[in-house]
Amino acid sequence: MKGKKSNNMLDEMQDNKLLKIEEFGFWLVFWVLFAAILLQALMGTTLKELAGEIVALFAAGVYIAISSLKNGLWTRKYAPTLKANLITSAIPSFILGVLNAVRAFVILKKPIEFGVTAQIAAISVGAYIACFALLEVFRLIYEKRRRKLDDTEAEDER
Repeated sequence: MKGKKSNNMLDEMQDNKLLKIEEFGFWLVFWVLFAAILLQALMGTTLKELAGEIVALFAAGVYIAISSLKNGLWTRKYAPTLKANLITSAIPSFILGVLNAVRAFVILKKPIEFGVTAQIAAISVGAYIACFALLEVFRLIYEKRRRKLDDTEAEDER
């Protein structure tokens, strides 16, 4: 966008307010879509029927992740650490485990047997490992990008 004349008719305060509204709107849609996927999965909807919602949620997640990492941003409140990633990875693992348990034992009324329980546990552990690995890769990318941006800013100040 460098070199282009902006047609922004908002002053700085209005522009900031609009950005906050857009941010809230994005996260509202993101979490409502996430909840809709969970509810539909609990009701027995197949992955084929959920494909549209999953693709939309995935696209939004990928966009936020790539844009944040590209700009050397993580979150407002938490630093990217090994400990934080270990703890954070438990959240989707727990949600997936509970979702699968409710679906298997309550909705599909499967008997509580070792095989079904082991399958649910394996899915939860797999989700934990995948989430942790992804967060660690993101943390490494973030740290590398942050160092590069900090070096550039330090050179600009000289």
